[in-house]
Amino acid sequence: MTMIINVSREDFLAALSSLQNVTGKKGTIAILSNVLIETQNDAISITATDLEVGIRHMIPAEIIESGSITLPAKKLFEIVRESNAELIHIEKQENNWVKITADSSSYNLAGMPSDEFPAFPEYNEASLTAVESAILKELIDKTIFSVAPEGESQYNLAGVLVEKEVRDGGKNFIRMVSTDGHRLSLMEKEGSAELGNLNIKGIVLIPRKGIQEMRKFCEGHDSISICFDEKQAVFKSERSILIIRLMNGDFPDYRNILKSNADERFVEIERVKLLNSMKRMNLFTEDRYNAVKFNIENNKLILSSQNMDIGNAKDEMSIEYSGEKMELGFNGKYFVDVLQVLSCDIVKAYISSAETPCLIKSEEDTGFVSLIMPMKL
Repeated sequence: MTMIINVSREDFLAALSSLQNVTGKKGTIAILSNVLIETQNDAISITATDLEVGIRHMIPAEIIESGSITLPAKKLFEIVRESNAELIHIEKQENNWVKITADSSSYNLAGMPSDEFPAFPEYNEASLTAVESAILKELIDKTIFSVAPEGESQYNLAGVLVEKEVRDGGKNFIRMVSTDGHRLSLMEKEGSAELGNLNIKGIVLIPRKGIQEMRKFCEGHDSISICFDEKQAVFKSERSILIIRLMNGDFPDYRNILKSNADERFVEIERVKLLNSMKRMNLFTEDRYNAVKFNIENNKLILSSQNMDIGNAKDEMSIEYSGEKMELGFNGKYFVDVLQVLSCDIVKAYISSAETPCLIKSEEDTGFVSLIMPMKL
């Protein structure tokens, strides 16, 4: 089937750019490196998938002749990116070749038949519920850093747990939780009354890559519509759809973990001062463990780190603390990750002993809590 279209370079480039992470994974199925282009009434749809994450964008276009084709995502993106033309002209030719014209430049690009491309997952439109993008972005930003890297830990830790809870006289909260076994992050936000229509059954675990794409998907939108099926999460805006295959498996009982670490004794520290100090200490930590020693005594915190090959560092700061003297060890990078996503002036670090985790909270960052396991020095 012939396909001839004219499409705005700006719109085309934005769509192709957003698909590069999905099509960039090297795999055994060649067509997954391609994007599927299909004509609609007065638009084209561009679809990419790696069988875990699927994205589809609708772009206004002039349809001269209807049709469909799949083209190499990276090369098509490069062609459009380097073009200075306002319009990109695409014309399908014999044997799945495509001629692309942009002002005085023309390119011949080898495609693959569209019927070989995986079917885009179906979903229930009626299940979609609008959620403010700002809420989703904050939930992701305050949990994604403690997701376990794929292949380095238990499979079920390589994702983010999503939950909804109704409490306090019908208030709707949405929550995300992540852990890599050495630290845990939890963020929850109250949503609108419409959030009450969101149906979450069982354990909803979104893989790291899906969460990253979800974060990008939220940009430029005041709200997006979401729903969770048994095996997939669906996110929809006016012209785009993101579908993520959910992970199977259980998630650690984070409630008991947090409950067992609740303690009344805490240290109050200026967030920015502690963040900058931890960055300095990390200059001299061993790369694998990033161990930083904490010495806490009356209204004083002494941080120190040592690298056997290059030297050591030490820093001292004033804090609010009047308990017994403590000596502890923590991964300095974990503290930097937490402190960077907070917006408060003062953080509270709940520490009861050298063997128990440090629980970090702030009165200004409502709904957030982080837990960092100690290290033996």
